[in-house]
Amino acid sequence: MSSSDIQDLQVKVAFLEDSLAKMSDEFFTQQRELDDLKVKYAGLIIKIRGMQSSGDNQSHIVDERPPHY
Repeated sequence: MSSSDIQDLQVKVAFLEDSLAKMSDEFFTQQRELDDLKVKYAGLIIKIRGMQSSGDNQSHIVDERPPHY
């Protein structure tokens, strides 16, 4: 192998390492966002179930048309 071939390989490895680091950071960010969304979704499900089981009074309020209609 010539010196030029080795340098080309070093450049490619450096590029791949940089790409891998960026993808790893992005995956970490996405996983954190996904975890946050799961918590919010679970909270919404609990809230909706609470609204459904609280009786006709609140379900009537949810079904009302807004005043601007």
